[in-house]
Amino acid sequence: MFDLRRSDVVLLQAVADHGSLHAVERDGWMTQSSASRRLVKLERRLRTPLVVRGATGTEPTEAGYALLHVGRRLLAAIDFAIATTHHGADAASRLPVVEFAVGTEWAHGLDQHLAGRFPDVVFDIVPDDSHRVWQRFERYAADAALGWETARRPVARRGGVLMRTVAEEPQQIALPLGHPLAAREILDLRDLTGTDWVAVVGGDSGDDQGWALSRLTPVPQVSFTVRSQGAALDLVRRGYGIALVSPSSLGGSAGPGVVLRPLRQKFVRRLRLAVDPLAIPDPLAEELCGWLRRRYALRTAAEGTGVEGAGGDGAPGAAGRPAPAAVPGAAPPAVLLSELHWSAADRCAGFEPEHLHLLRVIARTGSLNQAAAALLVTQPALTRRIHRLEASCGLPLVRSTARGTSLSPTARRLLACTGPAEHRLDALTGRLREGDPASVPDAAESAAEPTASGPPVRVRTAPR
Repeated sequence: MFDLRRSDVVLLQAVADHGSLHAVERDGWMTQSSASRRLVKLERRLRTPLVVRGATGTEPTEAGYALLHVGRRLLAAIDFAIATTHHGADAASRLPVVEFAVGTEWAHGLDQHLAGRFPDVVFDIVPDDSHRVWQRFERYAADAALGWETARRPVARRGGVLMRTVAEEPQQIALPLGHPLAAREILDLRDLTGTDWVAVVGGDSGDDQGWALSRLTPVPQVSFTVRSQGAALDLVRRGYGIALVSPSSLGGSAGPGVVLRPLRQKFVRRLRLAVDPLAIPDPLAEELCGWLRRRYALRTAAEGTGVEGAGGDGAPGAAGRPAPAAVPGAAPPAVLLSELHWSAADRCAGFEPEHLHLLRVIARTGSLNQAAAALLVTQPALTRRIHRLEASCGLPLVRSTARGTSLSPTARRLLACTGPAEHRLDALTGRLREGDPASVPDAAESAAEPTASGPPVRVRTAPR
């Protein structure tokens, strides 16, 4: 496993939060010169830049953000396992926690329906701008993402992920009822050269709309710019221009005074689901995709059908099985805590990610002598290190048996809780060292981050 220390994560977090290295020195973690040298060493080991230094400060690169998020998840898993070691529950009894980044138009009401449909999973919903949903997923800041893929904006380019298409929406032209082109059954972009447009900005169809306008010569005049399809259709109805809209998002009808016509040039956007297989196994991903398809179909089946009430509890799963019903009086799992919200102030005493490798070597060899040889240290030095580690975290980690040395139940639970996070770190560092361009995507535009709420699933705003 890559030797990522707590001080490295704190360093990247300070750069992301404050835009400089002064915060690390101010908080007493290390001096600014030591922080700069540590960053240089990390960049050399990963063979990729992690921060951008400029006249106005220091900012993480996309690779830096990805390493920060993966490191936070690993440290949070370590601290979670140590803090809950006395609960008496193994890692298998915990409900899986999935951080789910979704477009803002899907966030409303999604938490309650997911909680009812998938009672064995805790979904931490993160509503975000459509562009930033995929950016968060590529930065390893989300375990799953739901958003639109358009002709100009592909979805996540991370390797080793499961991609599923939830729905496809062909976009059409909305025209006033009395428009000369309203009598045609199908339109060509060249027919719309001299027509005023109502542009929708900030929406999911903005990329295709911009592409359509750029292909017209001369570029048509935009009479109004609005932020929603509803406002665009109201202006179209009043005769201020035409607009590119998604019929299925309108319930199949644009309302009175407006007609929809397909384009000969196809503009199709796809609602895509991306999941990290380390967090969501393939069967659960298929079931989640099937549930989202039914929810989408219910939402767009008829005019006026909204998100609320669609895909309610008890809908059959992807495999046709009904949603499991709650057992009256059943005791909840012993542990239901998220390991997503680690912060530097909650650091655990002395347990570093590198110590996980030490425990795995002891578990594999079953002997301190053999483990010391594999770790290239002496047996007394390894014994002293284990004793210091046990004293720092206050937990027994190894025990002597008739056949040698084995891990304590606490140490085994610690390895089980941190396994997926370790795999994420290994996968990311491997791609960065290989120079895989898919692991360092272009930066997306920043946007406001609205929130949604609703028990029992936590919904929070997305940190940068």
